[in-house]
Amino acid sequence: MRFDKGLYVLAAVIVPDGRASGHRAVLRGLLLSKQPRLHWRDEGQKRRLEIACAIASLSLTTDVVIGTGLLGQKQRRARRKCLEGLLWHLAPHGVRRVVMERRNAEGDKEDLDLVNALRAQRALPHDMHVEWGDPLIEELLWLPDVVAGVVARAEAGDDTFWNLLRGEHVIERVACE
Repeated sequence: MRFDKGLYVLAAVIVPDGRASGHRAVLRGLLLSKQPRLHWRDEGQKRRLEIACAIASLSLTTDVVIGTGLLGQKQRRARRKCLEGLLWHLAPHGVRRVVMERRNAEGDKEDLDLVNALRAQRALPHDMHVEWGDPLIEELLWLPDVVAGVVARAEAGDDTFWNLLRGEHVIERVACE
């Protein structure tokens, strides 16, 4: 979230099974001693550059939904709208397994309720499995965090990191008012 810019950014990174272990190795190699995980907001400018360059070497396929017009009291609505758009965009890529970063019990339940509502509306493929993972255990969850951070910075006017990322990127904007 970038309250100062009224943005809510959600990102997905599509990682084919055959490339997952290589991606995990690259990500683990970026950890500093005693650092349990990568988290974009916790890194300084120099580290962000290092991380962005390393991730650029992976030539990622990403889908990003940017919620605009975010007001502080409308965070839940913004997340729902962005998550709905993100899941909808993943289906044409043939994505059948989605692992979302675990938040907390209440947040995960809200996400699950949305997934179930989308299923009931037949807005998700019946064979798309959505689950929640712990970023302390699954390194691949660090990728969308970094991509969302890079996109949020670019939206705020600093596209230094965005210009480094190579691969296929789809970006959609949705109004969150």
